[in-house]
Amino acid sequence: MMAYRPFGRFGGPPVHRRRLRADHTKDRALPERASLEQLKKRAKDLRRAVRSQQPTALALVARHAPESRDPLVEFSLDTAQLVIARLHGFPSWPRLRQHLAAHPGASGDQPPSGIRKVEDFYRLRTGWASTADVRRCAAAATHAHPDPADWQPLLTAGRNGIRVIAFGSPDGVVFAELTPKRVTLSRPAVGASVGEGASVTFHTEFGTIAGVAAPEVGSMVVERPADRRPLGWTLVADGVFVAPNAFLVDATGLVLRTNGSPKGEIVPVAALPARATAVVDRPVPAVEDPALATEELTAVLAVADAPPIVDPEQWRPGAHADLTPHERVRLGRYGKLLVWHTTGDRPSAEDPFVFDFTPQQGPVRDFAVVGRNIAATRMYYDFADGASGTIAVVGLVEDAHIASVVLRRDGMPDLAARITGGTFLIAGPDLTDLPERGPVTAVLVARDHSGNVREELPYQRQD
Repeated sequence: MMAYRPFGRFGGPPVHRRRLRADHTKDRALPERASLEQLKKRAKDLRRAVRSQQPTALALVARHAPESRDPLVEFSLDTAQLVIARLHGFPSWPRLRQHLAAHPGASGDQPPSGIRKVEDFYRLRTGWASTADVRRCAAAATHAHPDPADWQPLLTAGRNGIRVIAFGSPDGVVFAELTPKRVTLSRPAVGASVGEGASVTFHTEFGTIAGVAAPEVGSMVVERPADRRPLGWTLVADGVFVAPNAFLVDATGLVLRTNGSPKGEIVPVAALPARATAVVDRPVPAVEDPALATEELTAVLAVADAPPIVDPEQWRPGAHADLTPHERVRLGRYGKLLVWHTTGDRPSAEDPFVFDFTPQQGPVRDFAVVGRNIAATRMYYDFADGASGTIAVVGLVEDAHIASVVLRRDGMPDLAARITGGTFLIAGPDLTDLPERGPVTAVLVARDHSGNVREELPYQRQD
């Protein structure tokens, strides 16, 4: 294996961003719970805005990267990342990346109330797996696996509709990836010996990467060579490592970085096991009304890269809208998962973003408000007009009797939601400054077809 300095990222909760205005003269502190995933998205937005010659974007580049000689039409992602890093007071993108790796989930502009741990991010439970999941795994086992009666759960972790279980067995560790529709099992693997560090023994079509680790490995990042796209944190516990729903391993192999090292080791694809094959053990009926909207959503989700999106054929199209004259969004839903996908003047299949509304743990969590009938979070859009961080409220409708959802704000007109396919979308020009915490100033109100209030849900958390 060759030494390599990788370009990975850590995933995290949606970034709570501030507006970027051309007349600001001071560097901005990082937003609350900044994640490299969303900062990378901001860099892509900036690149598009520069290529479109938006004045505010050009002013940002002139101030923060005056040495850049990129032609506007070829303005590079590297330069866009440099601008974003310098905007927040870091001399380079790698220094920003290192800061976020050292402080995952922490607030960038105020002392954090807690640090989001990788165990919370992946909803880790050690020494446990649900009875239903164990039965599914046992049923999917073949003659190549040890007797499932001898499997002992080491841990269960999850992300974006995927659960990963590591089982101890007499023949070694067996990994299982479960979606609502599929089960994928690894062959048994023995632990890495001291000095070997780690060994990848399992990777799947939905981007789970797992393996065994030597005792001295306390933390790990798994990345793709020369890929600057955001990847995920990696769990390390009980002699195994797991990165649920991280990325697809391709012909370039992957990179392992252990114990916070800025350098990693390239693992060629020839040194890895073949991608594990899934078994469809819970066939799900095709989504009702296979209209063009369903086909288009499935096509977008099926080519999502990092992370891959689980069971793309099962997603139901949701609300959609023109956010600006230049930007559109469509939502989709699969169980408790919500996805949004934005496009510009030209269709794009890049960057669908999944939000998981299943219960979260830990002191630092994704921004979400969850009630009996509705659940909501927020997405960000509109860089082209010079603002980065315009907010839309998006969410799930859990009760078929809900006919309307409005955002009621103190002293301001109500904003009504578009509701389609069990999702809702509220967009308006003056949502950006609504607080996330503190005294309630905005309430989501859900009504039935008769106009009766079925639920009132505070939009922000109360301190």
